[in-house]
Amino acid sequence: MASLGFTIALLLSGFVAWIFWQHARLNQLQTVASLPLASHGLPVLCSGVLLVITLAIYSQTGRYQDWDKGIVNEHIDYLVAADITKALRLVDEQPQNPLALQALAQAYSAGGLYSDAVQTLDKLLALVGEDAEVLGAKANALYYRDARQITPQTQAVIAQTLVIAPFEPQTRMLQATDAYLHGRYQEAIDHWQALLSQPTAEINHEALLNAIGKAQSKLNESGY
Repeated sequence: MASLGFTIALLLSGFVAWIFWQHARLNQLQTVASLPLASHGLPVLCSGVLLVITLAIYSQTGRYQDWDKGIVNEHIDYLVAADITKALRLVDEQPQNPLALQALAQAYSAGGLYSDAVQTLDKLLALVGEDAEVLGAKANALYYRDARQITPQTQAVIAQTLVIAPFEPQTRMLQATDAYLHGRYQEAIDHWQALLSQPTAEINHEALLNAIGKAQSKLNESGY
């Protein structure tokens, strides 16, 4: 949000500079023509009007009262909203298409609509059965829906997933993330190392190694 404020300030500064430059240019022409100079109050007035209009428009269309606070905006990015709309249309046209349901669930998660993602994944599970990848996605959606808490419901889905696929990447990453966030660094390391031991897992090895190194440093600092 700080970048938004900087961009607005930069644009306003550019317009104000342009107004004063035009005023100076006008006065130069007036001087050459031996005419009275334009008042300095004019560019000041124009700049003030521009500032007031900008703030008025932003206060009505944006979130002026908390634009510089590090909070999650409840409004979805228009690109994500477009993806959701597109996925919804496809699901309406092909309600039995697993790929359409999966795309919709992913779009919901990208937009932070985790409850909707969970409902969509439940429909997908009803269609395809107990699929480890879908269950892993559901566990993640439940986790973020519940403010990064592994509730009994989420734990049940995690357990169900690991019975089918002990090294399902999304589920192991979820367990590692939760362990790290709650200071259980060795547990997080164990999950990440388990993923690294699986050559077929579609994971970012460099990112996992960096995460392990960071967790190890935390572990060393804690003395455990």
